Parts: sequence; structure tokens; C-alpha cells
Amino acid sequence: MKERLQKLLAREGLGSRREIEGWITAGQVKVNGHVAQLGDRAGDGDRVRVRGKPVRLSR
Repeated sequence: MKERLQKLLAREGLGSRREIEGWITAGQVKVNGHVAQLGDRAGDGDRVRVRGKPVRLSR
């Protein structure tokens, strides 16, 4: 099931949801090679990168 990107990344301990929203707005988050936008969702099988580094999403 896909969830909001900032919620998933916050759960992974990368930062607060508000902090991650700032990264998304600044274009520092990509999903499947595309720059993420606020409100984007991600889930199993999606490749997420934050500031150029891959992030593994756990369930």
C-alpha cells in the first residue's frame, strides 16, 4: 500500500515530516528517478533517493 512520501521517510528516521517536506520542495527527493512533489506516494517496489542516497523503505 502506498503512503505519503514524507510519512514513510519520517518513519525511517530520516527527519521530521516538516523537515522532509522541505527536502521535497527543494527537489532533494526522487522516486523512481523523478523529482518528488509534495503529496506524492511511495510503497513497495519504489526506488527512493534522498540527497542522492538510496533509501530502503521498510514495512
